Amino acid sequence: MLIALVTRTSPISAHEWSRLATVESLVERQTYELDGSSFANTRDKIFNRGHFYSHQPPLLATIEAPIYGLLHAAGLRFANNAPFDWAFYLFVLFTNGLAFALTVVVLDSVFALAAIPGRTRAFYALVLPLGTWLFPYGAVTNNHGIAALLLAFALYQLLAIEVRGGSVRRCWFLGGGLGVLSAIEILPLVSYVPLVAVYVARRDDRRRPQLVALGAAFLLPLVAHAALNIPITGDVVPAGFHFELFNYPGSPFDASTLSGDVKMRPLPELLHYATEAMFTRKGFFTLAPVMLIGLLSGVLGWTWWRRFRGVHVILVAGTLASLTVSLLTTNNFGGVAVGFRHATYLAPAFLILLLPVLASRQQWGRAAAAAIGVLAAGSAVVLIVYAVRWPWEDLVFPLSKPLGPWQSYIPVVGHVLTNVP
Repeated sequence: MLIALVTRTSPISAHEWSRLATVESLVERQTYELDGSSFANTRDKIFNRGHFYSHQPPLLATIEAPIYGLLHAAGLRFANNAPFDWAFYLFVLFTNGLAFALTVVVLDSVFALAAIPGRTRAFYALVLPLGTWLFPYGAVTNNHGIAALLLAFALYQLLAIEVRGGSVRRCWFLGGGLGVLSAIEILPLVSYVPLVAVYVARRDDRRRPQLVALGAAFLLPLVAHAALNIPITGDVVPAGFHFELFNYPGSPFDASTLSGDVKMRPLPELLHYATEAMFTRKGFFTLAPVMLIGLLSGVLGWTWWRRFRGVHVILVAGTLASLTVSLLTTNNFGGVAVGFRHATYLAPAFLILLLPVLASRQQWGRAAAAAIGVLAAGSAVVLIVYAVRWPWEDLVFPLSKPLGPWQSYIPVVGHVLTNVP
């Protein structure tokens, strides 16, 4: 319900226009070419073989296209520059909004595996994500919220394997979740995926059917990505990494604004960039401190995690590796967007690392868990005031942005009330 109230009602960024252009082209013209789209003027595009394409990996847009197809069949169409676009609102609600809601459900299931009582785990499963960057990115169209759901789902399968044992079904879900995640977010290929492979290879109860299910489910989305991507770029490398395809008349991009390759910086410069991304300018941890507390809990809670040691290593090492690579391969903090958006999908991992505190039955643990809940709720208020109503901006910490009219916070309500006869 909360996500439905805050979901944006019109696209405002090149990132959104790029994805919407692909979805619109697939439904209305059965092509990945952006040339005939009403969003073709987006900055986030490449030019190859005489046509423009989105620079984003094509699999997610392909998966999301049927949702717009249903809206289109009902008579709704995307309307670029419209003050209120019902097609866009419903599309976001049933993609990223639904992904946020399902992430809450998955976290509740994770907390259940740790034997956290029902009402308590439902409270934390809802409040903790609201105190992260998943909240503002749940209100607009993007790949980060979808990737967060897939990561949460994969981590749940890993914990379920530890608690309930391996099975073909769980291995299939684990492989499929990691495969789609890797096809739309890329970074997990060099962080979580290698660690999961080592984890599975070292398990004593591994069986051939389980390994086949895991491998097949992981490869299937990547094969689908390859089949879609090769006609666009000529190979399996996503368009965003083909810097030469951004070289066309009028392109706003150059080496200083493109991300994806390793930036060879002196160590002091890298540390300064990381500090700005995590704590000062973008405030990734400062404005969502429950994630940093989760990381610290993952390190300090080493003893609690001994029964899930393999998953614990994947959580800590995979998250740190992904965070490090995202810092090494960017130089503009992810562009004009709140937070350090390339690390947004890691939020479920940070929250799962809070398990030693959330599952504690000691008095200190309960007090700490309650404090974390209050902190997350406070972060949610700050995010809804400063980030949710306008996620595609360079929000700078310390915060100094003026507040907007109430309609900017709950736009769908504002639109309905404004248009009541």
